[in-house]
Amino acid sequence: MESGRGGTQGRHGRSGRQRGAEPVISDYSLRERLPGGFRGRIATDVMLRDHTSLRIGGRAAYLFMPDDTSSLTGLLSVLSSEGMGYVLIGGGTNLLVMDDGLDEAVVSLNAFRRLETVEVSGDDVLVFVQSGLPLQRLVSFCREEGLSGLEGLAGIPGTVGGAVFGNAGAYGYEIMGVVQRVAVLKDGRLGSMNREEINATYRCGGFSRGTVVLGVHVRLRRDDRSAVRKRMKEFLDMKRRTQPLAERSAGCVFKNPADGSAARLIQEAGYKGMRVGDIEVSTKHANFFVNKGRGRAEDFLTLMETVRERVERLFGVALEPEVKIMGRRREA
Repeated sequence: MESGRGGTQGRHGRSGRQRGAEPVISDYSLRERLPGGFRGRIATDVMLRDHTSLRIGGRAAYLFMPDDTSSLTGLLSVLSSEGMGYVLIGGGTNLLVMDDGLDEAVVSLNAFRRLETVEVSGDDVLVFVQSGLPLQRLVSFCREEGLSGLEGLAGIPGTVGGAVFGNAGAYGYEIMGVVQRVAVLKDGRLGSMNREEINATYRCGGFSRGTVVLGVHVRLRRDDRSAVRKRMKEFLDMKRRTQPLAERSAGCVFKNPADGSAARLIQEAGYKGMRVGDIEVSTKHANFFVNKGRGRAEDFLTLMETVRERVERLFGVALEPEVKIMGRRREA
């Protein structure tokens, strides 16, 4: 069984500066140009491999880490007015950043980590979680409180925001199955969306381009604490047996086709253990590609294309990527 991860909310705005051009925003005036003062951190000339679970990725000119919603909205307004695109990252899982890095600025919501119970009605418990909270912190909260609804997400890395944006799930559980309402930022305006307004599908939260997920209300069900813990342990043990959790990967590379398993198709195509450079199709789970050393994004993409073409030729199934790809391929 495969699991969707919570790694990123994707690309927003324009494509950013041209390759080789000076950064759009000069460092000396950056804070002064953010309305009301920017609370948070700003890093420049950042190696993105240090911010992805795959440990692959080139440079970004800027990494912004706002502390609160006001700082975030001010930042995005300035980036928009300067014509500078941006990408949002969370835990950096399920993400492949190209070797030449990104033209866009990178925005991290990892400071957005509030978790609180906001309503209890009988056995129903409504919990609010900000998008930067690690998904496993929410899972641990459910385990300690005896709250059911997210057991299958035990062991899935990344953040809550990335999980919601990609509708992460496993073993019949999906995070959008418990989401009641989503706090969003879109076109510079704060708002909320009820679950009925969101067209979530398999490994897709259903949010339109430019929507930033700030936090979610999830409705959970109080259950026997030992039963919740037992189910989580069973799912986590299964993941440990069948997935290369201790290795550097981006999670599942391809989405499962409607009537089958991507891992099974890759294995039956004879590609388990195949390697391009330092990127290898995991010998433990064929839908995971692992970085065995100094892997490159170019090698990862080459392996993806080779596997996809082989599976389609043998079985007539066109595998759809689940891993998010950011940046441009290096020109030959």
